[in-house]
Amino acid sequence: MDRDHLIDIRDRVLAGMVADGFAGADPFDGLESAVFRASGLGRFRLARLAWLQAIKRGPEGLRKVVRIPKMVNPKTLALLCGAAQGVVLCDVRDRLLELQNPDGGWGYPFEWQARAFHAERHQSNAIVTSFVVDALIEGGMNRDQAALVEAARFVEQKLWRDGYFAYFDHVAVEIHNASLWAAFALHRIIGPNDKTVQAVERVINAQKADGSWAYGTRSHHQFVDGFHTGYVLDLLDRLRTSGMEGLDNAIACGWQFYRAECFEADGLPRNFAGRDGYLDAHAVAQAMASLCRFGDRDGAIRVSERAAVKLFDPGRDLFFAGIKKDGRPDRRNYMRWTQAWMVWALSIVIENTDPNPSSPQDQTMSNFDPTAPLSFAHPDPNRAEIEAALRALPEPVFRALYDITRVAASRAKAEGAMETLYGLTRGMKTLQRIGAEQGIILGIRRGG
Repeated sequence: MDRDHLIDIRDRVLAGMVADGFAGADPFDGLESAVFRASGLGRFRLARLAWLQAIKRGPEGLRKVVRIPKMVNPKTLALLCGAAQGVVLCDVRDRLLELQNPDGGWGYPFEWQARAFHAERHQSNAIVTSFVVDALIEGGMNRDQAALVEAARFVEQKLWRDGYFAYFDHVAVEIHNASLWAAFALHRIIGPNDKTVQAVERVINAQKADGSWAYGTRSHHQFVDGFHTGYVLDLLDRLRTSGMEGLDNAIACGWQFYRAECFEADGLPRNFAGRDGYLDAHAVAQAMASLCRFGDRDGAIRVSERAAVKLFDPGRDLFFAGIKKDGRPDRRNYMRWTQAWMVWALSIVIENTDPNPSSPQDQTMSNFDPTAPLSFAHPDPNRAEIEAALRALPEPVFRALYDITRVAASRAKAEGAMETLYGLTRGMKTLQRIGAEQGIILGIRRGG
């Protein structure tokens, strides 16, 4: 499947989103049902939980029966406006500014009940606010403009707890990706600050020995899923790129876990680490972006090609919500959760795909995997072409490869696998030498 076909799919879905005014359904908007609101059951927490889950798990036609309106979600607009280092596809900054709340934040357009909290319609939260901030800055907004100053005040004063940023201002619920997003948003607006540093350190300390992060700290938040793991890795890499130090080992360990546990043997992403089953399009989208970020462009292209075959519905010009365990498509249509994320991800893959796939650089790059530890035999007949490929890597990918190799060398040393260690040490020394040639200074540690 060529690049032009991916562009065609992306543009067809985007055209449908524009035609709908970016308004659509969401997996979590069930409490906006006119039937439920008229019933009076919204006063009860358990009723709200049960109803939302019934709508979320029910067939698409149920939404019409219970009259859930289509809504415009600020996060949808942010994803199309360059948030999370995506591609700016639409200039919707004015609409985003119109949706800013008086407290300086942004929220989902629906009432929402989770086990850990209840949120009112449009209530500002860490995730939506951070995505919008990221989009506005990517779109060229100066950091001293009123909208961003107010957003920084909301994040710093309303969401800050003792060492982390909460999801909402009225609860003390610690969710690692949300805290990290808020920390990054504050960093983008006001620059380096103590609260961001503390929140990042807390996320680093929450990383498990295998490199994973649970979703949050509460007992029912101990699951590990693919797309939130991708969130965390992407944000840590962006913070590292901005100059924050001390993140290399966490990123390297997290990346190794992500690649080993959040993908199936055939390279298709998983929803939950180490578990096959329902495949959510959201996990597929995040996988494409994270693979691109950390240098596995071929892997990202393979995922995008599978998505084009398995997830795209050419009859409706949209993406299925996912693939069921039995292989059948989940035909539900979610604007933010599915369409916006898939358009965002495909755009990143397209930007990272050479229009001429048979170029010499592509041929050289295909000879090694920049997401696997670098090891050289002695002598190594492929050294020259691998070194040429190393010199062509973007700096973040080059640094990530060094980190991955260093972690693997440390493990080999601890296990007494000396032959493996020798090959990895040659890889580290090669990276240090090429890095020095290009002005990239890497840490020097013997054996990792």
